[in-house]
Amino acid sequence: MGRYLPGYKDGGPVRSIKNLTDFLGEDYFFKILTCDRDHGDRDTYSKIKVREWNQVGKTKVYYVPPRSFNMSTIFKLAKEVDMIYLCGCFTEYTINTLILKRLNIIKIPVVIASMGLFSPMEFQLKFKKKKLFTTVFNLMGMFKKVYWSATSELEISEIKQRIPVKDNYFIAEDLPRKVRKQQIIKEKEVGKLRVAWISRIALKKNLKGAIEILNTVKCKVEFTIYGPKHNLDYWKECEEELKKLQPNITWVWAGNVESDNVIKTLMKHHVFLFPTFGENYGHVIQEALSAGCAVILSDQTPWKDLEVAGVGYNFNVFDHSSFASAIEKYAALDSKEFQKLVARALEYAIENSNDKVNNTGYRKVFNSLAKGGGI
Repeated sequence: MGRYLPGYKDGGPVRSIKNLTDFLGEDYFFKILTCDRDHGDRDTYSKIKVREWNQVGKTKVYYVPPRSFNMSTIFKLAKEVDMIYLCGCFTEYTINTLILKRLNIIKIPVVIASMGLFSPMEFQLKFKKKKLFTTVFNLMGMFKKVYWSATSELEISEIKQRIPVKDNYFIAEDLPRKVRKQQIIKEKEVGKLRVAWISRIALKKNLKGAIEILNTVKCKVEFTIYGPKHNLDYWKECEEELKKLQPNITWVWAGNVESDNVIKTLMKHHVFLFPTFGENYGHVIQEALSAGCAVILSDQTPWKDLEVAGVGYNFNVFDHSSFASAIEKYAALDSKEFQKLVARALEYAIENSNDKVNNTGYRKVFNSLAKGGGI
């Protein structure tokens, strides 16, 4: 994978694999090949050994410098394992692994986790490069002897629009963070709302859309933005929109939040606003619910039953008026009414977490392929 602990700036992928090793690390022996620094950092992580195995939680991690996911390293480490699981498709390590697999130098099973990269909106980002990559690799037969891992049948159907996929796939939903049952108290004044947005500041996460939504609401909102400025040009666009906000909306960019502090941070807020252009899971959504927040999301996530559960809403990403109406509805609640929502959100997060862990598809992936069988 591109980055792992102690990195946190890549958000969901790091949390996905951390949760996987937390839950299944006693049943399977995980080894991770990854970069030796976080996104955008010049320096390596402190207290790690580069190009050696490091014990990190329940897994061993092999850190290499950027642009060092070469074929010799991948081939060397492949000799130590029963299968290879690639996080993402359009990466240096995936390309080199697929070449080695196509040449039959790597003989063990290879699985590619699509990581939501084939959703229509996500694929449009850097469309020309992605289209060229998939076209060339399809023609070269690079995907013929690999498996795909996706979080839903919908995601598989999206992959099939770009790559020939028959029965060589698995459905394995991302595993959530373990949720702790606790008492969460949130004071609230009628007509006021503390709204949080937390993610990488990049086009896909649609902070700009969140700002535009808030500029149409009439209630008083304290808006807090968390997350690394992943794309500085995009952040400048967001700043221009922030300057246009009406006086009833105050805002602050509160910097980065390390993964282990996300839930504690979100406990200070009432609502998590996230009109994202696409999430194949959305760990921060589960974390917001675990922090007792109502969640107001786009319809580009797998979290579809929020309104039925009484913990949030999903809207078309461009339906700003519906987002604004939901914000004003929550603003109208008093402390007693909102406290009931807090309890529902936490209970929903616990039930969702337990269900996904008990029915994980990852065991099918590993048990089916780890003996070296398959295509």
